[in-house]
Formats: sequence, C-alpha cells, structure tokens
Amino acid sequence: MATRPPLDLRKLSSSSEVYLCRDEGYFPVLVSPADNQILAVVRAGAGHVGITGRLDAVLSTDGGRTWGGPAVITDSEVDDRNPAVGIARDGSVVLAYHRQGSYDSDGKWAAHLGRVEMRVTRSRDGGRTWETPYPLGFPLMARHSAYGHIVTLADGTLLLPLYGWAIDKNEPIPDQAFLLRSRDHGRTWNDPSLIAAGYNETGLLLLPDGDLVAAIRSQDRDQLLAVCRSADGGRTWTQPEAVTAGREHPADLTLLSNGWILVVFGVRHEPFGVQALISRDGGRSWDPRRLVVTDDLGPKDLGYPSTVRLGRRLVTAYYSAPRTWNTPSYRGEGSFARALLYEEPELIAAFQI
Repeated sequence: MATRPPLDLRKLSSSSEVYLCRDEGYFPVLVSPADNQILAVVRAGAGHVGITGRLDAVLSTDGGRTWGGPAVITDSEVDDRNPAVGIARDGSVVLAYHRQGSYDSDGKWAAHLGRVEMRVTRSRDGGRTWETPYPLGFPLMARHSAYGHIVTLADGTLLLPLYGWAIDKNEPIPDQAFLLRSRDHGRTWNDPSLIAAGYNETGLLLLPDGDLVAAIRSQDRDQLLAVCRSADGGRTWTQPEAVTAGREHPADLTLLSNGWILVVFGVRHEPFGVQALISRDGGRSWDPRRLVVTDDLGPKDLGYPSTVRLGRRLVTAYYSAPRTWNTPSYRGEGSFARALLYEEPELIAAFQI
C-alpha cells in the first residue's frame, strides 16, 4: 500500500504560529508547571557554541498564545547550555544543564581543554525564580551533558537523560546515552543506567503502564533516530531500532490522550524544518506517514523541537538560527524560537483520513 501524503499540521483549522523570542531561543524545552501555563527554557547570549551562552526562561500563561519577555535563569562566566527540564512530584521545576568552559583566551571553542561541569537548579514558582545552581554531585558523570525532558516515575523518582563518555574505561564505544536518578526532587543524583552505546540526546517518555520509550540520536555518520523500550524503570532496554532517515534528529516524545505517541524531530536536509511520526502501539512500530510542523527554516542551525499537551491543545516549539560556528562575536542575532499551536482532536481525525 502506498504511503499517504504528509499531513501539514499548519493547515489544520486550529493551527497558529507564535514566536517565543527572537535573537535567542536555541534548544527550547517546554514544560507545563500549572494549568494553561508553559515554561520554555532556552539558550541565549551566544550561537550554537559560545562562551557567553546563558539559559533564559520564557513564560506563557495563556496556553502558548502569548509569551512574556525572557528572564535569565543562569549566566555564569562560561557557557551555560544544553538544558533538560522536568516537574518533580513536589511541584518543583528541575533544570539540569551543561556548564561548558572549553574556550581559549580568544573565546573560541577548544574541546581539548575539558573544562566541563554539569549543574542543576530548581524553581518553586513555575520558573519565575530559581535556586543558585549547584553541581550535579555525581563525579562519574560530572562532565556529561543533559538533554530534553526529565521524567517523573510513579514513585517520584526523576529520570534525567544525559550522554557522554562511557563510565566503564574498557568500553570500546565512547559515546553513550544514560539515565541518572534522583529520589529527592532533583537535589541529588546517582544510580546510572545505560540506554545504548553509540547514541546521545535522548527523548524520554513514560507510558501509563509504567513502560518507558526512548528516542535516541545515533552518533554515527547517519545521525538518525532509533527507538527502544524499557519495562523495568529504565534499568534495561530493548535493542534500538531506526525510525527516521539520516540527519533527522533529535527527538521529543509526547503521549496523546488516545494512547498514541507523537515523536517530533528536526530535519536537517531538504525540506529543512521539523517533522513528526505517530506510533499507535506504544512505540513498537511507527506509521510511515509524516507530519509536517514546519519546512521553512532553510539550511540553517535548526530544530530541537519540544512539545507539551494542555488538555486538547498541543504546543510544539523549535528554533532556527544562522549558520555560525566558533564566532565569539556572535550573540544570537537572527535566531528565534517559534511554536505551532494545534488541537489534538483535529490532529487525530486528520491523521486517520
């Protein structure tokens, strides 16, 4: 049977586009701290790399229709980047991120310097104010990087997706995707488990039956998305199975009200933008029909989508930026974070036509 044509979500009658922020907005991560509220954590102050990078909060109190001006969460003397965000059972917003100091005296990226430290901060008021950031406190992963959504299990345990070097010195595959756990609402972290070797940037989703689904970016030349599952709280995982073509990454996963899973991801080839796929069986298989979130970003630095569901409404944010690399004078001019708002019932009905 022939694959059905792509479903352009922008053409749904309920859809609208809105800008979260301009001249910043890299790597947006969305969470909903309260009814009809959305917090976006974004990178600002620099380009994709840059020692002046910081993390900002952008808030919406009307379900994503309008957004307030960005407010600084953390702005250290080095590069604050790569956020992962979640909501703890006590209501705290938990943010883990990568404090990167590997820049030379001219402000150019110099990875060999290895000046890296994972940090954590929390907010008790929905992202308006934040604690003073503190070290991750787990030396084996102090130089790893967080990504995406922190997931809260039924018992309150937080699962933080992060990636970096193997913690086993004898492991032949250096780049690995892990989970790290917190049992005190994000104050301390320990008890790692491996998702897969040769992967990074994990989109993580908890299903109603307690299973976990992970969509992980391959580190090889293809840089595709693969999906795996865990039935034991993230301790062990099935073998990753590829679900996208190359240069389609990274992922974010959302559970729809009817049990379907929506995975959104950046597309870094023609047509440059953000697309999505749907699974109707808990991530075991994926319908080949594509959903288009946007295709007007051009051959730039783009993607890293993140979605929240607020009742009937879905909000998917992503970024676009000029192609600049290792340019210390660049502060994000021309970049932006934008979101597509659309109604879940209309998406489900249109997808089945």
